[in-house]
Amino acid sequence: MPVPTVLQVLDGAAPAITALVRMASPPGGAWQYSGGGYTVLQQMMMDVSGQPFETIMQARVLAPLGMTSSHFSQPASAATLGKAALPHDSAGKPYAGGPSTYPELAAAGMWTTPSDLARFVIGVQASAAGRSQVLQQQNARRMLAAVRNDYALGFETAGSGAAASFAHGGSNRGYQNYLLGYVDGGRGAVVMTNGDAGDEVARATMRAIAAEYGWPSYQTVLRAAVPIDALMAQQMTGKYAIPGLGDFDITVQDGQPMFWIKAGQGERLYRQSETSFFVLSQQLELRFDALPGDTGQIVAGPFDVRFKRVP
Repeated sequence: MPVPTVLQVLDGAAPAITALVRMASPPGGAWQYSGGGYTVLQQMMMDVSGQPFETIMQARVLAPLGMTSSHFSQPASAATLGKAALPHDSAGKPYAGGPSTYPELAAAGMWTTPSDLARFVIGVQASAAGRSQVLQQQNARRMLAAVRNDYALGFETAGSGAAASFAHGGSNRGYQNYLLGYVDGGRGAVVMTNGDAGDEVARATMRAIAAEYGWPSYQTVLRAAVPIDALMAQQMTGKYAIPGLGDFDITVQDGQPMFWIKAGQGERLYRQSETSFFVLSQQLELRFDALPGDTGQIVAGPFDVRFKRVP
């Protein structure tokens, strides 16, 4: 299958299989997760420098940070495939053909290891403390300052003072990863998995690390669950859309509502108030405007967006 160029991806032109990328609102006017935005930045960096994106990143980021096992080679070479963890679906079955090829290098094309990503976290911390030449301190601090919805320039942010942290999740077909670091104090961790159902494993591992090392945040939250009767569970069933970001489903299993953010990754919903529900795998809440009802808010850290039932 032919691989599109970056410009073909941006224009949604064959052989690209994704929609074209265009500005939907003025920069800074609204919050929306945008892999396409990073593809625009990738093309801009190449236009300004006259160099391939992977060459720029190798010289300016990967080599200075000692990330010797990281690169942006797409499609993956035989050498990479020979030592890579291969992707699996949510049922644990290997994907036929192995890893996908991504021309969107900035958004999805880096091959790396947990140790190398940890070096990146350390590099960000060092830059923020004024101890690195990779990024000037003022720019590092700017990069870690929340802009909208607790998102900074590429990172989720949370907390303040000693609890100020930055984080980011990685999600390609067959891979789910998560990194978290504290701006000060040198604490952090990276968890990488090679399965579509790995996000729950990654976040549970991160919470276990936080508990073991006494981190100032990312600790398990204890909440009392309110009983859910069968009628309420049935009234909640359906598909719900998050504008611009996808959808999720609520089904009923053994009389209790089940939350499905991805196929094969269902988990029980627990009720904590009249209209608010939570899951155990992460700090995620569904806050209905009313019950029975069709609209509400989904909140998970800095992720705070509206949802609406699909007719």
